[in-house]
Amino acid sequence: MPRNHSQLDTERASGRLTIPLDVRAACRQEEVESGEAPLAGLSRCREITPEGGTFAYEVRFFEGQGVHPLQAEIRISAPLQLECSRCMEPVVQTVSVASRVTFVFSDEQAEHVETETEPVVLGREGRIRLVDLLEDEILMAVPLMPVHEEACSDLASGRAYESGRIDESASEEGSENPFAALAALKKGPGGGD
Repeated sequence: MPRNHSQLDTERASGRLTIPLDVRAACRQEEVESGEAPLAGLSRCREITPEGGTFAYEVRFFEGQGVHPLQAEIRISAPLQLECSRCMEPVVQTVSVASRVTFVFSDEQAEHVETETEPVVLGREGRIRLVDLLEDEILMAVPLMPVHEEACSDLASGRAYESGRIDESASEEGSENPFAALAALKKGPGGGD
């Protein structure tokens, strides 16, 4: 079966992501790396990857001002399969990343990076695999409490507490109001009123 152009572009982009990139040269030449790649190629994201999911990315390298001039602007859009915090069922959410990073060569240099950028420590060779950089950014963008955009599906009665929803019909039919019992105790002997 012949492959279409978008499939070939995705394969080329995936290959480019794994080749170590000379960050100094990329910043000097103001390189822009962009494309789409399969999320399955990100080893640390495999547990949150929807089947056949791809992510779009753009990394613009440039030389900034200041002590650490090697920088990049990163934009990513990636669908992630997570667990809804309300109903505990799978939910696919698209995360969008827009960040700026500063490349440094040691942890000591990373401590002195401007607060509006994230430090990325390079090896002595000054190279980085884009796949590692993009994967880090995606993992940092995973929402802490993912939820379905629309109301979660009907829940089994035994899971109402987990979802944060209370079955109102059960509470109306069930026991008396606990505050009424408290008021009765307060009015009783020695209750004060």
